[in-house]
Amino acid sequence: MKQRIWKMAGLSAAAASLAIAAGCSSSQPEKVTDVKSPAAVSTPVEISILSPTYGESTPNDIDRIKKLNEKLNIKVNVTFAPANNYQDKLNVVLASGDIPDVTVVWDTNITGWAKAIQQGAFWDLTPFIKDYPSLSQIPQSVYDVTSVNGKLYGIPRARPTDGHESLLIRKDWLDKLGLQPPKTTDDFTKVMEAFTKNDPDGNGKADTYGFASFGSPSPAYYLTSMFNGMAGQNVPMFGFTEETSGQLSPKLSSKSTAEGLAYWQQQFKAGYFAPDYPIMKTAQPLEMFIANKVGMVFSNINEPGIKWQDELRKTDPKATVVAYEIPTAPDGKHYYEKSSGSFGILMVNKKVPEAKLKKIMELFDYTSTQEGHLLVTGGIEGVDYTTPNPKLPLLIKLSEAATKLSSSHSQWIPQYFNKYARAQIGAWSDEQNTAAMALLDSIEKQSVIDPSLGIVSPSWNDKSADWSKKINDMYVNVIIGKNSIEDWDKLIKGFQADPAWEKIVNEVNDGYKQRKSK
Repeated sequence: MKQRIWKMAGLSAAAASLAIAAGCSSSQPEKVTDVKSPAAVSTPVEISILSPTYGESTPNDIDRIKKLNEKLNIKVNVTFAPANNYQDKLNVVLASGDIPDVTVVWDTNITGWAKAIQQGAFWDLTPFIKDYPSLSQIPQSVYDVTSVNGKLYGIPRARPTDGHESLLIRKDWLDKLGLQPPKTTDDFTKVMEAFTKNDPDGNGKADTYGFASFGSPSPAYYLTSMFNGMAGQNVPMFGFTEETSGQLSPKLSSKSTAEGLAYWQQQFKAGYFAPDYPIMKTAQPLEMFIANKVGMVFSNINEPGIKWQDELRKTDPKATVVAYEIPTAPDGKHYYEKSSGSFGILMVNKKVPEAKLKKIMELFDYTSTQEGHLLVTGGIEGVDYTTPNPKLPLLIKLSEAATKLSSSHSQWIPQYFNKYARAQIGAWSDEQNTAAMALLDSIEKQSVIDPSLGIVSPSWNDKSADWSKKINDMYVNVIIGKNSIEDWDKLIKGFQADPAWEKIVNEVNDGYKQRKSK
């Protein structure tokens, strides 16, 4: 039987490679017939797009794109660039002035792009959103954090806001050692100790660890998030909390961050923590988990169903992986980060006439519906994919022929906002999916978005390279015991003595006040 591949539509990626497709539009405004006029019906509106790809580029003339073009009376012309140097491509395009109609932009805080926005190079889409029902259903929080100075200069590429923080545990190890899933940091320590010392895999060797995480290229506060929530993405080494006064204060200097570092330092010194932490890359903790070397990691709720359990059972047929809530902090609270809900935005060149802009918005609106999303990311139902479980229509099974097509075309559409994308797996039973979605619902009720997300701080941009390295290095070195908590405090006090610290805090607070006033 020919093998088929499961896919959460629109969420796959592979190694990047250069693609040659049709070029970008010229820098001159394009004359376009009003898309609502009779003439527009017979003349497709050409839309040039620049997008990243994580694999070989898919041609623009495949059936699904033809069907999209016919439905909307358009002709999309996508130029792909490999993701591993996509930012360089963006900078070259911006410098040349030859900007396409639509550009996928990852970070509008980068100096050149922030300046181009200020100079009016892109459409402010804020007043148009209300006219497009599917785009209007994207959560307001997602629009808030992708806006610039209260204005929306692009449509977010939608991603789920929750489900990325859960504690994955070898449930069979818990059962073998007579343990319960940890609910507090004290419980967590006890389970880590047992997984390290009590031979949970039964091979008679002291070759397992309680927990694993990564320290390279950047820990990004991933471990201390259990104590006060994740740091933000715009001012990533800071992260901010809203006080009762309404002011935002940095987590970097908080007592809870220092307490988190002290906790993990204790676990590392005790030997419960995989010792290669400082040099481990993002994927390596998961590899250790699959190799039966570690019993707990932080990851997506649905990670076990993607491949872990199947891989584990090749060497241990009884292996069982279950996702749980992360343990509570010492204050008895759960801390979860609600993520931005997007990965970059789709920006429209201001040289595009308003009539054509509305046609582009129609394209965005349709591809943010379930139907449009599946058409572009999956193909033609019954030909390119099937839907084994009607209860989970976004979990499709690709045909053998469709697996040869890259997912590159999914990169230039908003995508359908599926809040359960990190808590569903096609191979799971209804009961397993229901349990995973219930876990996400519980996390969603507790998660908090960093209020500084989407706010530009020029002072942070000036300091970020230097300060980020110092913070990352100290963060890792404190956990492994090379530096002390006192050294951490000294570093933070040094930052606070720099006038840039106060400027960063003020800029973030000013941006937050401006956002709230809209």
